[in-house]
Amino acid sequence: MTLSGPLDGTVPVILVHGMGGDRSTWRPLARELRGRGRTVASFDLRGHGLTGRSDSYLLDDFRDDLGAVVDHLGAHKVDLVGHSLGAHTALRYAMAQPDRVRRMVLEEVPPMPRDDHDLAEAIAPSATLGERIRGVGALVRNPGPFLRFDRALGGPVTDAFAVVEPDWWCALSRVTAPTLVVSGGQRSFLPPRHLRDVAYALPAGDFMTIDAGHSVHRDRPREFVGATVAHLDV
Repeated sequence: MTLSGPLDGTVPVILVHGMGGDRSTWRPLARELRGRGRTVASFDLRGHGLTGRSDSYLLDDFRDDLGAVVDHLGAHKVDLVGHSLGAHTALRYAMAQPDRVRRMVLEEVPPMPRDDHDLAEAIAPSATLGERIRGVGALVRNPGPFLRFDRALGGPVTDAFAVVEPDWWCALSRVTAPTLVVSGGQRSFLPPRHLRDVAYALPAGDFMTIDAGHSVHRDRPREFVGATVAHLDV
């Protein structure tokens, strides 16, 4: 885990990366938040980066790992920023521990399927051809996340999103944190209407589109950082 910024009792911001990435993906945002006086923590999810491989990659495992980081910080409340699988992880944590989350930004958060129609759209953390092409530059600049990523987790995560879970949608009502849901627009594999539905199902949800594809924070960093900073009220 990487922790930086002043430990002065302010609400820490925890950054949760997506599948196939690691904590280094957040450097521009972390730098901006630190410059504004925030304590920032980022970590590698299990099976990623410098975190060891696991024999279990359930969605709730990732949630519990995030919970361990929150507990380690010893903060009563935290702000969460997550991308893709990391956003889904943050949302699961906020469902389970609503009193521990002050505000959230969820970038390209994949929802659980509500019914067979959703299931047919195969909404799961993945990458389209265009996304892969846009990611080549990032891979060349920083091959570490790709090289250290445990390919064994792809199957369990994808399989988890192939199960209809209407109760997951009902549980969104438990999230009390004001939450900004960021869609990458039509270039993303995640249909924006589903992310809009997530935002509007949250008691204090808001929705915005930054037309960048699935990795908004990587491909449109200035807009993403600006929206995140504004939402976290930094």
